[in-house]
Amino acid sequence: MMMKRLAKFAMVAVVASLAACSTPSPTIHADPSLGQDEQLLRDGRFALLVYDRAIERNTDSVQGNFRWLSQGQRITLDLSSPLGQVLARVEVGPGHASMTRSNGEYLEATNPDALVAQVLGNPIPVNGLQYWIHGKAMPNYSLEQAERDEQQRLVRFQQAGWRVSLEAYDAHGPKRLSLVRQESNQRISVRISID
Repeated sequence: MMMKRLAKFAMVAVVASLAACSTPSPTIHADPSLGQDEQLLRDGRFALLVYDRAIERNTDSVQGNFRWLSQGQRITLDLSSPLGQVLARVEVGPGHASMTRSNGEYLEATNPDALVAQVLGNPIPVNGLQYWIHGKAMPNYSLEQAERDEQQRLVRFQQAGWRVSLEAYDAHGPKRLSLVRQESNQRISVRISID
């Protein structure tokens, strides 16, 4: 009985110390001078899973929290661990994307998809997400197998190599997004849940 209490206390102490070491929550905020049509602020959780067909198992898994702010063609995305430790900030503008990690390391690329692929080693369609998070299709890309709900909102489609499902719409867009990319040797799945 005493050992169980000690083990439980040790577990609580470890969790508390990890929480104390974490950095504050992301601090990006919407601009009150802009209207709802000009910006979108979303908080939520994400999970990335890479399944390798050759060895028939998952080879990579990343999960955490995010804060997304889009204002016109500019996006700021804060990524944090499940415990709330800020890991990185991604900033996107026309023809430019940059990431600043919590350790101060700075990376840049010409577009957000290339930047995230460089960092994670696997693609995540940040370029597509800037439209899909609003419940819209990307311009200049073909839209295949599109399905819409009774309100004519997109719910399922394929675009830019991704199979996309959008669910649980609120006034700003879908609150659940599921993205799957099938490649010859692997399947990449991204799940996003908006708080």
